[in-house]
Amino acid sequence: MSQFHHVLNVDQLPAGKTRAVTLEGLSILVCNSGGEFFAVENRCTHQGAELEGGRLRNNMIACPEHGVLFDVRSGCGKGPLGRVPLRTFALQVVDGRIEVSLEPALEASPG
Repeated sequence: MSQFHHVLNVDQLPAGKTRAVTLEGLSILVCNSGGEFFAVENRCTHQGAELEGGRLRNNMIACPEHGVLFDVRSGCGKGPLGRVPLRTFALQVVDGRIEVSLEPALEASPG
């Protein structure tokens, strides 16, 4: 069974914003995409740059370094620089608290 850790409150992360948190030494980017929350590793798979500070739009986070796009729902990248997907993490919202597990997220369809 997954162990979830409280990382933020919902009111600390407005729609369209991201925030990096650290769980067991791993930097995780929590994303609010249109009121839905997702958690991905805060590291671009292209060259290892932090994704925090990248623009989040239409469920896609852009790496601030080279603009590589990743879907925060599935971790899948776009184009040749995004061929290696991001790690995604299970996330739940309970009573206004955002909780993240180091377990992989259930795969979501990029819809």
